[in-house]
Amino acid sequence: MRPHQWARARCALLIFALLMWTTVQTSVHAAARSRIAVVDLEAQGEKAKSEELGKVAAQWLTTAFVNQGRFDVIERQALQKVIEEQQLGVAGVIDVDTAAQLGRVLGATYMVTGAVTSHRQGLDLNVKIIETESAAIKVADRLEARSIGAMSKKIRPFVAQLVSKFPLRGFIIHQKGNIFILDVGKSAGAKVGMQFEAYREGEIFKHPVSGEILGIEKIRTGKLQVTEVQEKLAFTRVVEQKPDETVSVGQNVVSIGAVTSRTNRPIIGVPSAGGTSSALRFAQVWGLVGTGTGDFQKPFGIAADGAGNVYVADTYNSRIQVFDTSGTFMKSWGQKGAGSGSMTLPYDVAVDGEGTVYVADTYNHRVQKFDANGVFLGQWGQKGKGSGDFYFLSGIAVGPDGAVYTVDAKMNRVQVFDNQGRFLRSWGSKGKGSGNFVEPMGLTVDESGNVYVADSEMRRVQKFDSQGRFLAAFTDRLHYPADVAFDQFTGNLLVLDAATALIWEMGPTGQSLRSYAGPGRSSGRFVKPYGLTIDGAGNVFVADTGNSRIQKFSR
Repeated sequence: MRPHQWARARCALLIFALLMWTTVQTSVHAAARSRIAVVDLEAQGEKAKSEELGKVAAQWLTTAFVNQGRFDVIERQALQKVIEEQQLGVAGVIDVDTAAQLGRVLGATYMVTGAVTSHRQGLDLNVKIIETESAAIKVADRLEARSIGAMSKKIRPFVAQLVSKFPLRGFIIHQKGNIFILDVGKSAGAKVGMQFEAYREGEIFKHPVSGEILGIEKIRTGKLQVTEVQEKLAFTRVVEQKPDETVSVGQNVVSIGAVTSRTNRPIIGVPSAGGTSSALRFAQVWGLVGTGTGDFQKPFGIAADGAGNVYVADTYNSRIQVFDTSGTFMKSWGQKGAGSGSMTLPYDVAVDGEGTVYVADTYNHRVQKFDANGVFLGQWGQKGKGSGDFYFLSGIAVGPDGAVYTVDAKMNRVQVFDNQGRFLRSWGSKGKGSGNFVEPMGLTVDESGNVYVADSEMRRVQKFDSQGRFLAAFTDRLHYPADVAFDQFTGNLLVLDAATALIWEMGPTGQSLRSYAGPGRSSGRFVKPYGLTIDGAGNVFVADTGNSRIQKFSR
């Protein structure tokens, strides 16, 4: 072999060794950022094919994922070279197993594939994100637009929503007293109140024949909750420590709770800086009057968890029923009574980021706490007028810090508890002035901890900070606001008016943007609706109380 050939060979071997070392290190030490690759999407329809929109959309998506900064994005040139070497055929026409195989060759944790379809009304972009290790679809979603230009403008918020479905991963990089600092901050999606699970790596599992590293034992050490965020740092405190384990610097962390979810929600609008958005449209309805599984007797309260499951306070059946996002019955618990786990006319329900369920057990004058399967965990409250007592518990919500907020329609006040039921603070009394209420029915808490109360008889919604300081009152066109929900995707507030059977969408300053529905018994209309919630994908669910059913709306 000639000298220059030896030099090339040595160089190639060195590069190969470096790549292998990097692969092993990535396997042994979890990286803060996963690798992701976007293949050319399949083009369907005449316009999509002639203008090669599958490739165009893949380029848009790649750029948007890079801008998000949550993943290490594999360059498209390197990706295309591997596709050619693996002889995978036409770009875009890749099934789940093939995408997973390609991802493993590339060292990618996730592969993005899908299709662009052109039709008379415009374009549809269907995206699937596949986890290469399990060959499972982790996220599937769809974006609609009337033109190529309109779709290009929607890609960035679309990808931001896709990315929000994935847990944040990082490391504990420093300890200062009882504060642990993580290397994930605001730019990565960390927020105050978010919880992380800390773990250390244990035994490395290798194949006994090939020696291939198959996995690494993950030993959980505890849970951390974010108390402060900076651009690239999160400051946390330990909220749970496992027996015989210690949370310490150098351990891995992964976010838990509502960060991850899966949805097939079509996104057809993008909010502007002014807080506007595309209109809601009726999606589906489920439920009949009755006592059987999936039936309802005047449901008043409704909530959704991070996975899109819908929890209904089936009030006059004195139970909680749970459905998936499409209305398929999953489970139920509760019966009429005063014992633990039984209920008497529960008016509302709330779910925290870990799937813990809190029930406003109205006629038993208490809050009951359950796990996601309906196993009773605890309760607090009694009939009375003192701190921690209830007289008519009409609404319940959970804040970003895990605190439980309640509103009492007879005591005309908001009370706040920690998740163990310990009383923290309260505000409000009967009155027409700012900060007082007359028969308030519902409330919600936004991601910043601001509290919105449906001050029903006063025909207004009042906004407070988390400590109960009055911030604003929204009164435009409201007759009897029964419930409220904050839309994190648009920054708008949705208000359910039981008197007019309308959903009002209001901007950040309380201006009415548009209304939906109206009185009636057909799909998309209500009779005295009392419950409203928005899931992690932006779908809106209404407890259509007078019609004893649930209705779903999407954008």
